Amino acid sequence: MSLQERQQASYPLYLEGGGEMGMLTRSFNWSETVLGTPDKWSPNLLTTLSIILHSKFPMFLWWGPDLIQFYNDAYKPSLGKDGKHPKALGQKGAECWPEIWPVIKPLIDQVMNGGEATWQEDQLIPIYRNNNLEDVYWTFCYSRVIDVNGEIGGILVTCTETTNKIKRTQEIEQTLIKLAESESRSNKLITQAPVAVGVLKTKDLIIETANSKILQFWGKSANIIGLPLALALPELEGQPFLQILDDVYTTGTPYSSYEIPARIEYNGIFKICYFDFLYQPILNQSGETESILVVATDLTEQVEARKIIEENFLQFRQLADSIAQMVWVTDESGTHEYLNKRWYDFTGSNFDHTKNEGWDDLVHPDDVARAAEKWIHSLNTGDPFEIEYRLKKHTGEYVWVLGRAAPFYNAEGKIAKWFGTCTDIHDQKLLQEQKDDFISIASHELKTPITTLKVSLQLMQRMIDNQSPQMMSNLIERANKSMDKVGVLIEDLLNTSKYNHGQLHLKKTVFEMADVIDECCSHIDYEGKHTIKITGDTNLKVYADAGRISQIVTNFINNAIKYAPKSKEIIVRVYKENDQVKLTVQDKGPGIASEKIPHIFDRYYRVDSSGSQYSGLGLGLYICSEIIKKHGGTIGVDSKPGEGSTFWFTLPFLGTTAAVSP
Repeated sequence: MSLQERQQASYPLYLEGGGEMGMLTRSFNWSETVLGTPDKWSPNLLTTLSIILHSKFPMFLWWGPDLIQFYNDAYKPSLGKDGKHPKALGQKGAECWPEIWPVIKPLIDQVMNGGEATWQEDQLIPIYRNNNLEDVYWTFCYSRVIDVNGEIGGILVTCTETTNKIKRTQEIEQTLIKLAESESRSNKLITQAPVAVGVLKTKDLIIETANSKILQFWGKSANIIGLPLALALPELEGQPFLQILDDVYTTGTPYSSYEIPARIEYNGIFKICYFDFLYQPILNQSGETESILVVATDLTEQVEARKIIEENFLQFRQLADSIAQMVWVTDESGTHEYLNKRWYDFTGSNFDHTKNEGWDDLVHPDDVARAAEKWIHSLNTGDPFEIEYRLKKHTGEYVWVLGRAAPFYNAEGKIAKWFGTCTDIHDQKLLQEQKDDFISIASHELKTPITTLKVSLQLMQRMIDNQSPQMMSNLIERANKSMDKVGVLIEDLLNTSKYNHGQLHLKKTVFEMADVIDECCSHIDYEGKHTIKITGDTNLKVYADAGRISQIVTNFINNAIKYAPKSKEIIVRVYKENDQVKLTVQDKGPGIASEKIPHIFDRYYRVDSSGSQYSGLGLGLYICSEIIKKHGGTIGVDSKPGEGSTFWFTLPFLGTTAAVSP
C-alpha cells in the first residue's frame, strides 16, 4: 500500500479534534460536493485540513477548481452572525462572497496560476455580515497548496481582521487632530496622551509642544521646546525626516510610514531606533498649514527581537550548510520547511519536489514502506525517529544513509517542529557487510582444515597399538597440510592486523629479482598440472624486503593456479619500465569482470562472491597492496573476460649490479 493510500485509509485521524469546525467538517455531507467523501480526498488536502483545524490562528482554505471552502474556529468571528456561518463550509467561493468577489478573485487567480503568494496589510475589503455591508480591514496572505500530482490544489488563507485596530488608530488620530486644533486644550491633552505626540509650528518646524513620550523617543529634555527641530535634534541632518516634514508643511498632505529607522542620540551615544509615525498637517481657516502634528510609536524592541530571530536562523542555515550531514526541518505534521545545501547537492532535487511526496521518490522502493511506517509512528507518538535506508543520489545510485530526527517542543509543551539529519553511511554499511561475509568465510575456511586435522589425529591415536607405516605416513602428511593451511590463514589475519595498526616493518636489502622468483617456484605445488615460464631480465636489482616480495609473488602464482586451473602455462616476467622494476604474473584463465577490477585489492574482497568455490579469506591481495604501498611502488591487474589476467607490481629500480648498499 502506498503512502497516499495509507493516508486516505486513515483519513479520520486527520479530521479528528478541531473544535466546532472539526465536528462540522466530519458531519458534513461531502458526497453532494465535487470533492466526494473524505476517504477519496487527496492526502495533501487531509494534511492541510489537519493543520487548519488545530490552529489557533484564523485560517481558511479554498480547494479545487470550484474553490470549495474550509475554515477553523478561529476564523468564525470574521463571518459575523448573518448566516454565513456555518453555510460557508463546503460552499463555493463565488457563492459565499458575491460582495467582494471582484476584489479577491484576481488575487486568487494570481496564486492558482502559479504566481507568488500575496500579502495585504490593513486592506479595506467591505463584506456583508451581521445583516449589513461593513467596512472591514484585513491583513492576509494567500499562498498555494500543492496537490499530490505536483499541481496547485488550493489556496490557504492566513488572516487577521484588523478593523478594530484601524478604527482605534483613526479615532486617536482624529481626536488628536481636533485637540491640537483647540489651542486652549491642546497642550494639556497632548502632554497627557498615552502615545508620543508633538506639534511643530511654522515652516521652521518650531517645537511648540512635546509630551514626555516623544521627548523620551528623541532622547531630549523639555529644554528643547521652542527650538527649531533641526537645532534641537542636529543628528537628523542627512536623514530624510526634515525634508518629509517640509513637504508635509508645503503641500498640506499627511505622511505616514512604518518601521522606519532613525539615528537618535541618547546621552551622547548614537543609536538606531525604529518607529511607526504620522505627520498630520493642521490647517487654519484659510486652508493653509499652520503646524504639523507628530504621532510616533517606538518599535525598536520588536524590530531588534525580530532581527535576532532572523540572524539566529541565518546562523542556523550557515551552520547547517557547512556540515557534512543532510539537515532538514519539518512542521509538527511532518511537512518539510527547510533542507540544507548538502541535501540539494546530494540528491540533485529541489524544495518544491521534496516538500511533498518527492521524498518517497528518492527512497529505494524496497525501503519506502518501512521508512514511512517509522516516520508516521514518530509523528503520532513523539518518539525520536531513527532508521537506515537507501537514498538516491543525483547520479541515480542508491546510497545507504542513517536518518535521525527529534521533536522540538514549544512553550506549551506541544511539538512545533522536527529537526532531522541524514548521514551517508554507505562505506560503513558495505564494510560491515564485508566483515559479516568475512566472519562467515573465515569460520568455513578454518573449520575445514581443523576438522581434517582432528580426524587425522584421531586415526593416528587408534593406530598406536596397531601401526601401519604407510597409513601413518599419509595421516601425518594430511595433518601437516591442514596445519599449513591454518598457519597461512592465521598469518593473513596477523598481517592484516599489523597493517591496520601501522605496525608493518620492512627489512630491506639489495637483491636480484631472480632470487625471489626461484625461491617462490621451489615451494609452490604445481601438482604436475602447470608450467611456470620465467622471462625478462631477472637480474634487475631492487632495494626491498625480500621476504615480503616473495610473499607477493607466491600469492600471484597461487591465485593463477587457483582461479585459472585450465591455464597450463603461467608466465612470470621481469623488466625495466622507466625508472621502475616491474614484475608480472600472467595466466590464460577466464579473466575478471570489469566491474570487479576496481575492488580486487580491497580488504575482505573475493572475486568469487559465493564463498564456496575457492578457499581464502579475501585478504591476500589486500596484504600484497599494503606491502607494495609501504615500498613506495604500485600494484594492479589487467584483465578481460575470456582473455586471462595479468597481475603486476613495480618497485624502484637500482641497477643490474650491486652498486647500492642498504
